[in-house]
Amino acid sequence: MKRMANMVGAVLGTAALAAATAATFSTGIAQADPGPVFFNAGSANCAIFDDGTVGCDLGGPVPVQYSFLPATVKMNKIVISQPWLPAHPSTDPGTPYTLAGGNPALADVKSGDGQWGPYVEYAGAKCEAGFHGSFTCSSKGRSWTWFAGVISA
Repeated sequence: MKRMANMVGAVLGTAALAAATAATFSTGIAQADPGPVFFNAGSANCAIFDDGTVGCDLGGPVPVQYSFLPATVKMNKIVISQPWLPAHPSTDPGTPYTLAGGNPALADVKSGDGQWGPYVEYAGAKCEAGFHGSFTCSSKGRSWTWFAGVISA
C-alpha cells in the first residue's frame, strides 16, 4: 500500500512539474489581463485592441500610398478599424496607441518569430517585423506595410 501511495505521489508530482514547465515555456503574448496589447516597432508605437482594431502612432508625418490614389497622403496615426475601410488616419485625440513612458518592444510581447523577425497576434490582428526592416500590420482583411519611409495600404 505504501509503495502504491509513493507511486501515485510521483505521478502527480511529475504531472504538476510538466504543467508548470509548459506554462513557463509556452509562446504567447506577455500579457495576463484582457485589453490592448501595446508595443513599438522602430518609431511606431502600436496597440491591438480586443476587437481586432490595430493602430499606430507613427512618430511624425509619414507618407501613405494607396493603390487607388495618384499621390501619397501624410499621416501621424494609422488604424485598421473596419473590414470595409482600408487602413486610414486615426481621428483619436492625442497618442492613443502609446503608453505613458513608451511601449515595450515588439520582441518583448511577441507571440512568435516569423521568417524575418518577431510578430504579435492578438484578437485576429497580426503585426510583424519584416524583410530589410519593413513592418506590417493586418486585421479585418486589410493590411499596411511600412518600408523605406513609406506606408503602402
